[in-house]
Amino acid sequence: MSTPSFTPAQVLECARAIRAFLPDLLPADRAQQIDAQLANLLAQAKTGPIVIADFLQVFMSQPTVQTWAGEFLSPQIISKGPGDTQLPGRMGFVSAPRYVCPEGDYVFYRRSVGTPLRPCPTHPDLTLVLED
Repeated sequence: MSTPSFTPAQVLECARAIRAFLPDLLPADRAQQIDAQLANLLAQAKTGPIVIADFLQVFMSQPTVQTWAGEFLSPQIISKGPGDTQLPGRMGFVSAPRYVCPEGDYVFYRRSVGTPLRPCPTHPDLTLVLED
């Protein structure tokens, strides 16, 4: 079986996006540990080459994180539609406003107007910026 191939941009986007959901996926201490690892890798990616394997290793370190990242990176999320076998409630690609940390290491997709923005765990004093 071959290893899935992801672009550096896809892996970075997954790493930025999952940080908002780690508290929902893991116990607090483990969520903080995974978040710190991802923050460190994202900081390294700003100044040097992106090592996809390092990010994938973090994604695979916990079953709930692996499942979340797998769904985020899956091309099936976009390509499947009604009538295809997919997760319950998934009807295909849905656009959500994308908020980014000005430092570039965190993104938050706001899927509902009622969902409060979650601040960047690395830079909580910075205001997230809505991307067009």
